[in-house]
Amino acid sequence: MRLRGAAPDAYTLPPLIQRCVKESEGLVGRGIHGLVVKNGIQSSVHVGSCLIGFYGKCGDVGDARNLFDEMPERNEVSWTSMIVVYTNSERLVDARRVFDEMIEEARRGIDIMPWGYMAAWKAMICGYVKFGDLISARKLFEEMPVKDVVSYTAMVDGYGKSGDMVSARYLFEQCQRKDVFLWSALLSGYSQNGQPNEAVNMFLEMQGNNVRPDEHIMVSVMSACSQLGQLELAKWVDSYMRSGSFDLKNTHVVAALVNMNAKCGNVERALSLFNNMPRRDLILYCSMIQGLSAHGQGSKAVGLFYQMLSEGLTPDDVAFTVILNACSRQGLVEEGYRFFELMRNESSIVPSPDHYSCMVDLFGRSGQLRAAFDLINSMPVEHHVGAWGALLGACKLHCATELGEEVAARLVKLEPGNAGNYILLSNIYAAADRWMDVTVLRNQMVAQGLKVIPGRSWS
Repeated sequence: MRLRGAAPDAYTLPPLIQRCVKESEGLVGRGIHGLVVKNGIQSSVHVGSCLIGFYGKCGDVGDARNLFDEMPERNEVSWTSMIVVYTNSERLVDARRVFDEMIEEARRGIDIMPWGYMAAWKAMICGYVKFGDLISARKLFEEMPVKDVVSYTAMVDGYGKSGDMVSARYLFEQCQRKDVFLWSALLSGYSQNGQPNEAVNMFLEMQGNNVRPDEHIMVSVMSACSQLGQLELAKWVDSYMRSGSFDLKNTHVVAALVNMNAKCGNVERALSLFNNMPRRDLILYCSMIQGLSAHGQGSKAVGLFYQMLSEGLTPDDVAFTVILNACSRQGLVEEGYRFFELMRNESSIVPSPDHYSCMVDLFGRSGQLRAAFDLINSMPVEHHVGAWGALLGACKLHCATELGEEVAARLVKLEPGNAGNYILLSNIYAAADRWMDVTVLRNQMVAQGLKVIPGRSWS
């Protein structure tokens, strides 16, 4: 265009600026800004709004704000862009100042439209939700002149991620026009918060309302089925997925299908899905390894991990946790230790307390209690309650009274209010016919006001 002598204008430059945002082309974007100034179109509200978004994406919040302040005119896009720049930079206070400035201009009659700038309201609410300030988000939500399904979805999603499904459900029911994204937010919340029955019931209700689910909803439903472990329900969902127009080549969808079938007992179907995938990623491998492990096929799980390595995939901390758990379940001590050493010495991953807990459980189940004890003491991170708890359980299993006393003492220091540690030690004493020590321990619990939670077992 420039070679033909045509000057760029307020219509031709914004798409180029947006392309720079998408491709993270900082130098090119600044060059386009130079063209904007050179051609005298910096007063265009559309061009200015695009540049604000560009500088925000590049992390140049100061330049974005300078542009915003210099704009002779602002519209919904410019106000919203500046708010988003601040929220993406974790500067919620500054974002709220811009939002309040927008409202103040409306009140002073400078521009009567900001009351209708719903995108700016939603951007501010989403910013609060993103960083967990649900109190401020809810307050602003209640003040909205007009609430739409997007604002309801943001709040339902936020409450779901915080574990408050009562508030999430309440707002869901308040929304008059529900779309697939709102249903997805609620189902995901139920699934992620260990309420699989509610997730399945909402899915059935959604179908009754003739709302077609997308892949995100089906992943939540499959996660709920995995938690329930009901084979017939899993078969129905599997059949529903095959009969619908879902993308069964999407690794996240297939991973959820594999995980659901494996955890519900249909390992053959899970393996068939896994083997038919032309490309397999870490998520898919971990789902299959977990499924094999859950059904006593630890050796196959180990073989699959080696296959994953041979395909050039690099395991992350989650993958190592999955394979260590598999080894622990099946008592594969040598393999588990080999993987632990692989993680420590040949990868850039620093073993977490969860990894150490897996190894302690593995050693403990096989009777190598002293090795487990030494491993905990070698931890470079702070000693983990889970690791000591696993070892205390192993001491009970193998009637290791002396070591059990030492481990229990460590646990009592770490969590003095946990009655379970006292109960486990009491059971160890009972197995060794040390009834006097059982009585002393029970008296200590009474003196400290510790009670056993009904329905819980530490045996």
